[in-house]
Amino acid sequence: MEKDIYKVNNDYVEARVIESLSDLLISLNLWREGYTRNSAGKAFNAVKALLSALIVINEGKLLSLAKDEKEKELIKKKGHTHSMYALAQMLKDAGIDVINLVNLAIDLHDYQYNGFESDFSKYSRKEDVLRDLITVVDTRKVIHEYFQKFEEKVIAEKINELVKELTSKEFKKSSI
Repeated sequence: MEKDIYKVNNDYVEARVIESLSDLLISLNLWREGYTRNSAGKAFNAVKALLSALIVINEGKLLSLAKDEKEKELIKKKGHTHSMYALAQMLKDAGIDVINLVNLAIDLHDYQYNGFESDFSKYSRKEDVLRDLITVVDTRKVIHEYFQKFEEKVIAEKINELVKELTSKEFKKSSI
């Protein structure tokens, strides 16, 4: 009989929430320093960690909604990159809509690996990447809604400060 390798409980959920917030903060710092593709990758990782936490706290409901064994296996794996969209769809069926967030994260993931390569990335301008990055950073609103008890206020405050800084710099650039 095969045993689960990981014990998945509140400690796991808390770790994923803190990982998500930390990755958002790192993402913004990387952007500020000019590492836009690395920044996009960290934003993607933040959404992936959040998705994993959402799956864990809703696992029973998701498993009961699963159409077959293949879907149940996806849920049990807690969020591999290739199944993020399918898992977001399942979460929507369970009443949690993070599809737009996951789509933007996947777009940022593509940008991380492909930059502005037109055949592989939807982006052609840095300011569009930043807009989507800032939208993904709003992951913190999902964290606040579902995981308030695990939310790290200090990290959230630093994220808010960086968002203000980056958006005001971008606004100044675009109005010149």
